[in-house]
Order: sequence, then structure tokens, then C-alpha cells
Amino acid sequence: MSNGSGSPTINIAHFSEDEAANENWPEIEFRSPEDEAWYGVDVWELCDSLVVNFNGFPCEYDEVYSPEDFKNSEELKEFEERFRACSVQMQDNECATLEQGTKVCATYPSVAGEVKFYDAIVVNVLREKHSVDEEGSEVCGCDYKLYWNQGPFVNNITSAKVGDICLVQEDNRMNPKVVTFLKEARRKLHGEAHQGEETEWQKILKKVTSAIRSHNLDPSVPENQGLMDN
Repeated sequence: MSNGSGSPTINIAHFSEDEAANENWPEIEFRSPEDEAWYGVDVWELCDSLVVNFNGFPCEYDEVYSPEDFKNSEELKEFEERFRACSVQMQDNECATLEQGTKVCATYPSVAGEVKFYDAIVVNVLREKHSVDEEGSEVCGCDYKLYWNQGPFVNNITSAKVGDICLVQEDNRMNPKVVTFLKEARRKLHGEAHQGEETEWQKILKKVTSAIRSHNLDPSVPENQGLMDN
């Protein structure tokens, strides 16, 4: 849940086999280019592409990214900053952790009833004495004024309650699959920059590969051999 500017850069480190196999990586969220909202996601590899699967959504909503999708380093960096460790729902007893200038990820009720999360900055907190519910749990009644960095209320200030707010995590570790994809995309980007302009034959091969992907054809199957030879 970040607007891309001022976001912490993912540590593109080299992972050993033991580290890559370690399941103790933070869950991640992704800011979709579709609506600029943040979603919890899983990622997996498809050949050299990265598939982003949105938690709670059917597979037709998956987004697939190829290392060839990025024209320059700026585009790749912007894509990198769309990933981060999942923000965590704020609890009533964490009220004191929020102050002016705190970056949060929050939602605002929509007419359509959609719950989407965007980055915002706390600009003011109107403190209220906390109460206790029937189960003895603390209940925060404070009012938080948020300046929205993204979403339908971008550049506007609205009010929010504790239940509308998630806390952005400082954990900059990233799923090894994302790191591997970023490395490959960077390698291809820098490699092609030194190779100069594509030849016509390279352009044709790229179109053929794209057609194979689109139609789920297997170039190793004889009946598709004619396509590969043309």
C-alpha cells in the first residue's frame, strides 16, 4: 500500500537454496495498476514470467508480467515498488502509535460497497477516551484525519476510525520469486540496452513466441513445428 514515491527499495539480495526454500517470508501485498489499490497476493513463476494471484479472487483476475514488459529502469523500479510486506490491521490499543505524519494504508466506504485500501498520511488525531466493551476489550473512539495519496479521494482529507486503518510494515524483505523475476528483468533490460536495436528476425521470433504463449502451443509438438519454421 504505497504511492511509489518514497517507498523503501526491496533488497535485491542473492538467496542461497536454503534461504529460498525458507517459508518464513512475510506475506506480501501488491498495488494493482488496474485501480492503484493494494491487495494481498501470492506469486508464482510461469516460465520466466511472474504471475500475481490476488487473494480471494478467481484466477481470471491474475496478472502476468514478463521480463520484456519493461522499457527502461524507471518502469522496472516503479513495478518493484508495487510490492511490499502486508500491512496489518490496526488494533484499538495501538491508538498511541499514530501521530501526525504517520503513513498508513486505509479504506473509505464507497457507494458501491467495495472495500479497497490506499495509502494515506495521518494529518491529525482527535483523541477520545477509550471505552470497554462487554467482553472487557478496549474500544478506541478516536477520529483520524487522513490525507489520501491514492484512490478516489487523492489529495483530499477525510475522517477514519481505527477499523478503517492498517499499519504499514517496515519489513523490506521480499518473496524470493519476486526478487528472481526482478533480477531477470534487470538482466534482460541491461543486456538489450548494450545489444542495440532488435533485428527484424528477432522481432519475428518474439511475435512467434507471443503467439505460442497466447494459444498455449507447445513448440516441441510436431504439429506446431510448421509455425516455428515459418
